[in-house]
Amino acid sequence: MDKRLTINLTAEQHAKLVATAGNRTLSDYAREQIFGKDGANKKRIRKPRNDEVMLARILASLGSSDMPSSMRDIAEAARNGALPESPDVLLSLQAACLTVEKIRLDLIKALGVKRED
Repeated sequence: MDKRLTINLTAEQHAKLVATAGNRTLSDYAREQIFGKDGANKKRIRKPRNDEVMLARILASLGSSDMPSSMRDIAEAARNGALPESPDVLLSLQAACLTVEKIRLDLIKALGVKRED
């Protein structure tokens, strides 16, 4: 049975540990420091970088929204000349535009691109 070790750190100690661990989890790094290479997990556990977390969040927002199917329906209706100008359609278009703008801003942030205002 695995046992857990808990230690208290100051904010400065924690920051130094995070910086020293790099892209490894703190547990994996500490285990290797205490027990050497033999004590480290055989399977390397890598901590996701911030941009990877942001990109995962973007993908999740795309997957959880109904925007792609709504946009497909609206595009099809527009191609057929059957796009009504109802409040529901306008609201769907506005919601889709807001979602696309949020995704754009998240991508800019995740990729470290400078925004042009």
